[in-house]
Amino acid sequence: MKKILATLFLATLAFANDPTDMDTLFRGNEYKPELSASLRDTSSTDPVMAAAKAGATKEKSEGYFMLQFEAVADFDAAQRRKAQLEASTGYTIQMVFNAPFYKLRAGGWNNKKAADDKARELSAYNIPAFVVKVR
Repeated sequence: MKKILATLFLATLAFANDPTDMDTLFRGNEYKPELSASLRDTSSTDPVMAAAKAGATKEKSEGYFMLQFEAVADFDAAQRRKAQLEASTGYTIQMVFNAPFYKLRAGGWNNKKAADDKARELSAYNIPAFVVKVR
């Protein structure tokens, strides 16, 4: 019995040398993944994508895009969620009322690509958002 316990003890020591991401979270360290400047693949040789990129460079503004986080029906719940989102994202969250929902939106970009990149970056931090065209 003592030999089995000693073997188990040595096996746990062998596998417990490197801390995992969960260990750092339990110690109070926040996990922040390293993100590249742009999460889009620019190495594509697809002719359709090349034509789309060429057309996008000629156009100055595609409209005005914002990130929408949620649509909440209750005003008090929307206020609480607004405060949570402001604390976690650092953005000033706008509450837009379109009956029957209070829509929580933030940011402002002149092209959809930049807004999509920011939404993708926030999703890495488990903050769901999607892009809406405002005008």
